[in-house]
Amino acid sequence: MRDEDVPAVHELAEAAFEDLSRRRGEPVPPPRDPEVAHLRLRHLLATDPDGCWVADGDPGALAGVAIALLREGLWGLSLLAVHPGRQSGGLGRALLGRALDYGQAAKGGIIAASSDPRALRAYARAGFELHPTVFAGGAPHDVEPAPEVRPFTEADHAMAASVDRAMRGAPHGADLDALAAGGCERLAFPERGYAIHHRGEVKVLAAADDEAAAALLRTVLARTPAGARAEVEFITAAQQWAIDVVVAARLELRSDGAIFLRGETGAFRPYLPGGAYL
Repeated sequence: MRDEDVPAVHELAEAAFEDLSRRRGEPVPPPRDPEVAHLRLRHLLATDPDGCWVADGDPGALAGVAIALLREGLWGLSLLAVHPGRQSGGLGRALLGRALDYGQAAKGGIIAASSDPRALRAYARAGFELHPTVFAGGAPHDVEPAPEVRPFTEADHAMAASVDRAMRGAPHGADLDALAAGGCERLAFPERGYAIHHRGEVKVLAAADDEAAAALLRTVLARTPAGARAEVEFITAAQQWAIDVVVAARLELRSDGAIFLRGETGAFRPYLPGGAYL
C-alpha cells in the first residue's frame, strides 16, 4: 500500500461494509468522515508499512485491502475488505495471508470481526480462538458521569501503557494520539484506566479493575450529546461489568461479531477493544 492509495482504500472499505449491511438486512450506516478515515489509514501506513497491503482491481481502482499492526510483539488486524464484486474468489484469503505474515513472530494476536460468516471461518481457520460479542446502542438514559473521571492528559500516557500491557499484552502508544487527532475525546480514571470515545461511540476502554472500567463507561455514556447515539462494540461474555452499565442505561443489545484471540493477549478484562487499533 502507498500513500496515494489512501482515498481508494477508504472508498473500498465503505463499499464492502455497506454491502455487508445490505446482505444482513440492516440499515446502511452513514458514511464515515473521509478526513478522519484518511488520518487513520495514513497513521497505520506510517507505523506499519509492512503490514499494509492492497490488491489492484480495475484500472484506477482497488479490489481489496488488508492492514495489520504490531505493538510490542502484539499483532492486530485493523482492516480487511474486499470489493463486493471480487468476494468469495480467494482474494480475501490472500490478503489475510499477507497480514498474518507480518505478525508471524508476534507473541499474540487480536482480530475484531464482523458477523460475516466467511470472515469468521477464515479467522478460526487461522488458529484464533473465537469469543462471540454483543453490541449495545441507543440513547443513554439516567446516566451520571463518575466524579473521579477527568480529561486525559499527556501525563496519563504512562498509566495507559501500563494498563494496556496488563489487559491486552501491549500498549497502544501513538495510536491514542491518532484517535485524539481524529476528533475523539480521551478520558482518564487516575492511575486506574482510560477511555476514548467519539460522541458516545466507544473506541477503546481499558482499566485495572471492573469498578474503574464501569465508571469510565458510565462517563462516556453520560457525555453522549443529546440526539446522538451511543455505541459500545465487541462486548464479550467476560465483560459483565460493561453489560451491567449498558443495560442500566437502557441501551439495546444484539449479538454481533466476535473477538478472536491468539497467544499472549493479557487478561483482556476489563477491556473493550476498537476495530481500528484493537
